Amino acid sequence: MGIAPSPVVAWSIDTHPIIAKAATDLLPNPWRQFFTYYEWLLKETVAYPDTYYRESDPNEPPRHFIDLEIWNPSDPSTGTLPQAVEEFTAEMGSAIRAKDWNSVFLDAGRLCHYMADATQPYHTTLFYDPQTKNGVGVHHLFESAAAAHLPEFRIVSQADVGVIEPVSNVTAFVLETAIQSHSFLSPINSTLIDEGLQWTPELANIVENRINAAVVATARVWYTAITRSGSLPPELPKVDALSIVVESVALNSTDYGIIRVHVTDLLGVKTPADVSLSVDGSTFRGQVANVVPPVGEYVIAVPSGTYNANFVFTAQKEEYRPAVVTLPVGTPTTSNPIAVVNVPFSTVVALAVMVTALVALIWCRRRSSHGVPDHG
Repeated sequence: MGIAPSPVVAWSIDTHPIIAKAATDLLPNPWRQFFTYYEWLLKETVAYPDTYYRESDPNEPPRHFIDLEIWNPSDPSTGTLPQAVEEFTAEMGSAIRAKDWNSVFLDAGRLCHYMADATQPYHTTLFYDPQTKNGVGVHHLFESAAAAHLPEFRIVSQADVGVIEPVSNVTAFVLETAIQSHSFLSPINSTLIDEGLQWTPELANIVENRINAAVVATARVWYTAITRSGSLPPELPKVDALSIVVESVALNSTDYGIIRVHVTDLLGVKTPADVSLSVDGSTFRGQVANVVPPVGEYVIAVPSGTYNANFVFTAQKEEYRPAVVTLPVGTPTTSNPIAVVNVPFSTVVALAVMVTALVALIWCRRRSSHGVPDHG
């Protein structure tokens, strides 16, 4: 029809984190406490669909819209938003069962972003960016006006909503949400195009309605994944502390070498931190790795060569106990990288006991097989 594909960006960069925070507050405990503890991470992951996923995955753009006038679930060009919410709700439930908390918050960020897109009226229509009489695109005009008035909106709380219920049919729920959003297109277009106004009390009511719809919808989809998992969240750490995992050290003889590390908290959740390496009197800073997603992943570039001193890695983050890992390094090469895992001492002791018991068992069985009685 000569109409360009729908744009990816919806609402504003400030709106998505507000929706995530408010949705967290609607969850029942103990999941509310768990999500609140990782509020900083949700603020990161809720933005990824507009940044890292968009840049790395050609299937990402259609996940942000549904052209209700022509929607065909078999034709991705008409939008795959309902399928995306269905897919990542299932993935989030599986990640909860597997206690893969990194994936849980990546999926939760995706779902929050996609449900917010379903509540943005211009992400539900083939005619996603009509023009004002002055030739200004309405899509951006609407989002900019909403962002400018964001502090004026009243965001729903648990007292307003009550007990959050899971969704029985996720695809139908997304479609219902999108249809509701689509119904607001006529008054929005009338205000912005026909009347040439940029903001009115009616427009304020519409935006507030849709943002709150996103909050409730996000909480319900999250809770659907939670209830389907049949699981409880882990007990939160009593101490906020970091851990470093040195994934690989690869140096060659003529160039800079690359050391890959990641930083986690005590639950294994990858965490942004100030990462550095000290060796032979020099300090090298860690840079965010070029991975998707990047949170908690770092690379450190060091001059190649022979190092006789230990490599000392440090990770620091405000209000967290820092982590320090010492790695003895001779001359690692790209063909023989060194991988080091920071294993707690208690785990080392347990493994030693297990190995000792296994050796004793094998010795006893060998004696028995040679006719030597076992005296226990």
